[in-house]
Amino acid sequence: MPHSSGGGFSGGGFHTGGGFHSKQYNSSTPIRNRVIRYSRFYFPGAYCYIYYDRHCRPRTLYSDTLQSKDRKSSWISILIFALILIIPLAIIYTFAYHVPKKINTTTYDTTINIDDTADVLTDEEENQLKITFQSFLDNTGITPVFHSVTNVESYRMENYGLSYYITHYSDEKHWVITYSKMDDGRWAYEGTQGNDTDNILTEYRLKTFNSDMYYGLSGENANVFTVVNNSFTKFNDVVMKPYYYVETPLIIFSVFWVVVFTYLIVSQVLAIRRIKHISQSEMVLQEEPILKNCPYCDSPYYAYTIDRCPKCGGEVDYPKRKPNQNPEFEDEYKGPEF
Repeated sequence: MPHSSGGGFSGGGFHTGGGFHSKQYNSSTPIRNRVIRYSRFYFPGAYCYIYYDRHCRPRTLYSDTLQSKDRKSSWISILIFALILIIPLAIIYTFAYHVPKKINTTTYDTTINIDDTADVLTDEEENQLKITFQSFLDNTGITPVFHSVTNVESYRMENYGLSYYITHYSDEKHWVITYSKMDDGRWAYEGTQGNDTDNILTEYRLKTFNSDMYYGLSGENANVFTVVNNSFTKFNDVVMKPYYYVETPLIIFSVFWVVVFTYLIVSQVLAIRRIKHISQSEMVLQEEPILKNCPYCDSPYYAYTIDRCPKCGGEVDYPKRKPNQNPEFEDEYKGPEF
């Protein structure tokens, strides 16, 4: 069924129509693996990892998983986050890439018709417009038609254009531009396109064409031939070029998606780097660590985690049994390994 490709009228602006991208997508990614949680702050059920930064300051990192039991699970979590980030974006932007396909011109009558009943074109202008329309036809496979009438008000133009199309053409491969000239100097135009043109005459592309038509006709002493001819010439240069078309809500969603999952991935990587070289038997606690100060240099350190001060190297108290050590590792402390 033919439908509007947009139009406009004097003093009233323009509206867009055109074909819509008919591709659809959805993504459902089942996640069977458990995602490991890291935090700088304690949460119920968390294990406390102790480490010292490059300035010998004690730091804590909390996780809900014992890394000695499942070292690979952290990297699995990162892989899951990465897939959740990449797959939806890949689907969105794959389907957002639009490639117009030329219409087969051997299946219908491609005779170019200039039906100037309102007499807004000269004979020379009609001939020149046919040349422009032929170039558009050769490029797209769509046959343009120009039809002018008198005193058809703007609110009637869409129905008038549809009626004209159905009356004169039985296929869905034409594009009819109807121009109405009023006795009081006002004007209106409307485009009507067949369904088979939707892949080429998309809403995204027609915004530029309708803008050129409207502002051209709105100019002082505007010439109908010049505006229509120039609009088609400019449109013909870009109409068959592939392009990405992503609606604004999807762009906002994509930015939000990237920010959230990039943060999660970076947090996971940084957490793994912090605990990479931590000794499980000496550094994993199930309770809040006890902060003490070195008796020699007064530097802070966590009790029951080291036997020498990380700053000055002085010996610090280190009991054989750490009161809050995770019993899953060992029942008795056998001393630090060097």
